Amino acid sequence: MMEEYISQTNSNLETNLKTNFETGLTSEEVIIRQKQYGKNELPKSKVTPWYVIFGKALIEPIQLILIVAAVISVIAPMIGNNWQIQGEYFIDFSVIAAIVILDAILETIQTVKARKSMAALKSLSKPKAVVIRNDSQQEIPANELTVGDIVILEAGKYVPAELRIVEQSDVFIDEAILTGESVPVHKTAYPIEPTTILAEMKNIAFMSTFITAGRAVGVVIKVGQQSEIGKIATTINETEETATNLEKKLTKFSYWIAGLSFIITIVIFLALYFNGNKNGWTNYLMVAITLAIGVIPESLAAVVSITLSFSTKRMAKQNVIVKKLASMETLGSVNVICTDKTGTLTQNKMTVKKLIMNNNVINADKYINSGLDQHQDLFLKALVLCNDSVTEDKERIGDPTELALVDYAELFAYDEQDSRDKWERIDEVPFDSERKLMSTLNLIEGVSTTFTKGALDSLLERCDRIMIQNEILRLTKQDKALLLKLADNLSAQALRVLAFAYNTNFDDEQDPEALEKNLIFLGSVGMIDPVRLSAIEAVKKAHAAGIKVVMITGDHATTALAIAKELDLAYSEYEVISSEQLNEMTDEQLIRIVDNIKVFARVNPEHKVRIVNILQQKDYLVSMTGDGVNDAPSLVKADIGVAMGITGTDVAKQAADVILTDDNFETIIKGVNEGRNVYQKIRRAITFVIGVNLANVLSIFILSLINHVSPVEATDILWMNLVIESILAICIGMADNDDTLMTIKLVQGKSPLFRNIWGPMIRITILTTSVCIGAYYFGMSFVPAQAYEAYGYQTVFDFLRSSDPNITIEMKLQISDFGRTGIFIALTCAPSMFVNTVTLTNWKIKKRFNPIINRPLIYAAIGAVLLNIIILFIPWINNKVLNLNDLEVYNLNNWYFIPACLAMAMIPVTIIVITDACHFWWHHGLKQHLQKLGKVKIRKL
Repeated sequence: MMEEYISQTNSNLETNLKTNFETGLTSEEVIIRQKQYGKNELPKSKVTPWYVIFGKALIEPIQLILIVAAVISVIAPMIGNNWQIQGEYFIDFSVIAAIVILDAILETIQTVKARKSMAALKSLSKPKAVVIRNDSQQEIPANELTVGDIVILEAGKYVPAELRIVEQSDVFIDEAILTGESVPVHKTAYPIEPTTILAEMKNIAFMSTFITAGRAVGVVIKVGQQSEIGKIATTINETEETATNLEKKLTKFSYWIAGLSFIITIVIFLALYFNGNKNGWTNYLMVAITLAIGVIPESLAAVVSITLSFSTKRMAKQNVIVKKLASMETLGSVNVICTDKTGTLTQNKMTVKKLIMNNNVINADKYINSGLDQHQDLFLKALVLCNDSVTEDKERIGDPTELALVDYAELFAYDEQDSRDKWERIDEVPFDSERKLMSTLNLIEGVSTTFTKGALDSLLERCDRIMIQNEILRLTKQDKALLLKLADNLSAQALRVLAFAYNTNFDDEQDPEALEKNLIFLGSVGMIDPVRLSAIEAVKKAHAAGIKVVMITGDHATTALAIAKELDLAYSEYEVISSEQLNEMTDEQLIRIVDNIKVFARVNPEHKVRIVNILQQKDYLVSMTGDGVNDAPSLVKADIGVAMGITGTDVAKQAADVILTDDNFETIIKGVNEGRNVYQKIRRAITFVIGVNLANVLSIFILSLINHVSPVEATDILWMNLVIESILAICIGMADNDDTLMTIKLVQGKSPLFRNIWGPMIRITILTTSVCIGAYYFGMSFVPAQAYEAYGYQTVFDFLRSSDPNITIEMKLQISDFGRTGIFIALTCAPSMFVNTVTLTNWKIKKRFNPIINRPLIYAAIGAVLLNIIILFIPWINNKVLNLNDLEVYNLNNWYFIPACLAMAMIPVTIIVITDACHFWWHHGLKQHLQKLGKVKIRKL
């Protein structure tokens, strides 16, 4: 327990931990303790082996359907051939199995890639620790620390383990990753009450927190999993992974397809059986199974994986690492983004924006590129010299506010290092949380000069004069009141105010306390972590897309509201809730008002989880951003957790679904755009695939019912589903993104996958079915009359419907080769021709009609048509794979057969383009023109 360490004196700690603060542990003792306490490492997340990922991909519902289809493709022809096995029966099985395995490989590769990206992020930082062991100071890997080690802490370094501070010199530690508090905490080495809460343990340096200033010595009290961060990491690792939104929808879709396939098999078999020759039941079963295979979207699993892979690859180039393929769609589904302020919406860099000088507020850039007077010169010297920030090997170390002061002074050519070398510091009074001041004594042109900075009210108590327009005047009560009022105005704008004063002619042996008496007030600076310009535009895009942006921050409500106003995120105090108000509210009260709240201020980690839970109860799909260990529970709770790649801790990255490598809010919006597009592409692919499959089933069923023989065989359907559909559907996912999707409010989150796609799907089904039936009858007109008249039949269809046992199925299939070829061309070429219309962007938004938007898809469609024609002239494929016998299409008398079938296949695309074009021109041209002429009246519903 932490309580036993925070209340002990140094001597008691030394005794109880069996260590020595001067000499440290011995090497022998280190080995013993490392065995006892383990390595100083956070618990590693469970890594699923690649073969387990591969195995799970094979048994997903959609894949199981494909496996069943593969087995059926072998069993069905065996039934019709008295269970005799032939090698050609396994062609279909091999093709389907290859598709299943390929899809599983793709998913495995993408998951492993994301894991490697995570490992690369972690490998960027391998922390070291400076310890005292064997009576000597040495640097060791941080993971080798153990309980009782004496660790030296310096500014600019991370705390390598949980430490009780035993000695310190003005040390400040940023604990934001653990507590959410953005202001660095001033630490102490004194014992404190054992009942002190975690956030107020001033003598503890928590593992992975950052030292912004000062120096300290601490003794290790906890390592790895026993640390506060380790406990949270362990909890995260034990959290069960839930299915993403897309995975749930695809699972439901898979069950729907499986049920539909089963129903089709039963219904069609019974319909054919009772409508035809009862002795031909094996043929009817094969037809029914063929149609069941036809409705199964064999290519869909591969299409979804490849589309998501393309999407995640694009996002990786835009600084987004997606740990799980399906998370991409979830990101596009969110309608609430809960985001931190610092570093995400802001630049994470304090910047001087305003000055209070000469009893006035002025913009900080007023004096740039202009001559400086004595007053301005002294003021800039104070910024640089009364400052403990340093630059080592181009790395800037120090409190963010002090770094901001140096940055501002350097705009006027007051270089940090040159100034400190030129005007040497000869004494100092470190910052104290009670005084709220810091002072330095510098030698300037031979004159001892003190510079003091700190809180305005504390500084004014020590000032008796003020510099105005280069003159030193008596500081009056009116001056003080005015300065405090001006500072309050800046604070109301979320600026942090820091005041400066000076005095001269001090003796370096003088009492240090005298340095802060009878000071001359110089002025104040107003600093802020400015809003990212890109964040302003990104928030606008989010609002245009119907996404609510909620700022959740540890800062004060006033500061948070000022930033929110600049972002156009919130406009009044009624849209802000503080942690105190949250604590007083019940969940029911919060649910009633949460829709109107845009900013949550001064929140702690528990609040974040509660906020996410409340939003989810309101049926929002929530994205939560975070970088600290304290953010991990809320990242897990959210529908999609987004961690920061630069400032984020390993625990946060481990808990998140998505990682931003640039920590930029704009990148989240890019991810949402990509997620929306990938979802629409998947829906378009489903519209195309299911529409075509239903057309296959419907046309084959109608023709089988009429003629008692299937116009195609299972291999023809599989060729269409596995080859042609796959090529075309994959290219649907390669279309350019449609940015207009971010200008409308989409309802894709929890809505069904089939929402608003039945219309296009039915249109595709009806048009394709009509063309296929027409192509079949057109092909049958080429059958020579002697082929059926020799058996005493007047028409070829009488021959096909014959129940004469002497007329076998093989004879019927052979005589209907022309019809089967016609429907094959229609089935395979019609989708290739109209597939591009499925990917039309929303012309209602773009206000333009442009059916050619996806070049890869156009090339694939042309290639698919040519491929289908070519294979008709390759005997082995024609006979063995597609089961089409040698055709008389080689006969010059029938030269127009294939062109005519192709022309028929173009009918759907022609109708679709013409109707869509007319619809577009009516809504965006003709209708408005007629309204102006008074020919058309607008009817309001």
